[in-house]
Amino acid sequence: MKNTYDILVNFKEVAYEFYEWNKNDDIKHIKLIPTFRVSSDCLLDFCNNNILVSKDFLEKIKNKTEVFYRGIVRTQDYACILFCDQKAMAFDFSSDGKLIGKSNLLLDEADDVISSFFDLEESKIDYNVISVGKKTLGHTRKESKIIESLLKYLSDIYEKKKGFEIKYIYFECFDKENDDEQRAYLELVNQIEAANFNVIQKLKSLIKVLKK
Repeated sequence: MKNTYDILVNFKEVAYEFYEWNKNDDIKHIKLIPTFRVSSDCLLDFCNNNILVSKDFLEKIKNKTEVFYRGIVRTQDYACILFCDQKAMAFDFSSDGKLIGKSNLLLDEADDVISSFFDLEESKIDYNVISVGKKTLGHTRKESKIIESLLKYLSDIYEKKKGFEIKYIYFECFDKENDDEQRAYLELVNQIEAANFNVIQKLKSLIKVLKK
């Protein structure tokens, strides 16, 4: 383990690229943070899945991250950087070991971590994959937000049993009828989750009309 100094992180459920960070995000200026070299498979697990780390690992990183905050330095309970030959990311954990935040680094800061600690011995971290994370299929942050809002809209009208509206949306999106409300709803959901942007654009336009 080594320490990385003076970097920015933006802990989120999804690790957005630095150019998608928003000014309202809780971006932290880290003074120092423990850093571990791991295998590419390990880093891929932490990047893509819901993880639970062991108590032993938590103890290694407990209160060892320092954050600049309004002119003072505070400690962050359980955070670290993991890196391999190709990538470096920061992670935040709860007191019971659950992975609760992920952050990409600025490109130059990630490169500095990899080049500075290239000869660091690889660490074996004791962890379990609780569940496989939801794939984003390479969506941008804006696209993911649109998809999430459309899925919520469909879910709301389906739960309110607005079958006519579901069938109407289905017809406008696919140019064909479907008298089975449930099947129409599920096909709409599947196409949106698969990022069919033809359907997404049609539904966005429809919502503007339906909400008037």
